Amino acid sequence: MKIGIIVTDQGDWTALALVRSIKKIGATPILLRLDEITACVGSPNIPGTCDIDAVIVRDVGAGAFEQVSFKFDLLKILASDIPVINTPEAIRNAANKYYSLHLLQKSGLPVPKTAVTCDPDVAIKILDDWGEIVIKPIFGYKGIGITRFRSDPERSIQNRDSIDKILAERGVLYIQEFIPMNRDMRVFVVGKTVAGSIYRYAETGWITNLSQNGRPLPCVLNQSQKEASVLAAEAVGATFAGVDLAETKDGFVILEVNGTPSGKGIFDACGVDVTKNIVELCSTMARR
Repeated sequence: MKIGIIVTDQGDWTALALVRSIKKIGATPILLRLDEITACVGSPNIPGTCDIDAVIVRDVGAGAFEQVSFKFDLLKILASDIPVINTPEAIRNAANKYYSLHLLQKSGLPVPKTAVTCDPDVAIKILDDWGEIVIKPIFGYKGIGITRFRSDPERSIQNRDSIDKILAERGVLYIQEFIPMNRDMRVFVVGKTVAGSIYRYAETGWITNLSQNGRPLPCVLNQSQKEASVLAAEAVGATFAGVDLAETKDGFVILEVNGTPSGKGIFDACGVDVTKNIVELCSTMARR
């Protein structure tokens, strides 16, 4: 059996762990970089993939709009012939923060108050009504580009200038209520099971992402948190996912779902290698 791994960084911890886990089941890992593939219309196969039995997507990578669109086109073509996890549709659903929250809310799951607008006056009114907000990129990652705002008459001009600047850069404002916290929970779901979970503590400030110096520690979930995390992955169509939960005075909310999650934080904190679960599941789906 040959299992492809879509990677951006071949030295990435999760990519290397997937390689090890694939070898442990007696299969052959094949590393694939989508930005190195030249595809021709009419060719029977995407180069380098003709004898692969299944594909695990570790990371699609960032890029210009047309480049990212082409990468997803390649994934869709692959998925029409062999099992691909996560599917391009699931990755796209999860990556779009607004649409993924729509899917979560539609499934009856708790989510933060969220609004999207192209009108800065509406954004200012939301800020005044909610008191404190964060504005995020809809397609953001690793906590990059998140800005926190507090309603304050003495900062009204600075707030408006900052909001106008973000709107000029992005063309739209994705607004979410600010939830006071110094930690959140990352839950790793594989199939219909929670494979591991951690707290992510903010070492400085309020952003908990491990890529921004967040600190992972073991986390024990209650049954409702486990069930909600599995349902969140299902809602976006993901076979495996990192589901982020925030504790509130009323329970918890789901902040977002990551369709290409890293397994390093859970391994560092708990010694759990979730790539084993991913590879075992993928092997049962592989083309024979």
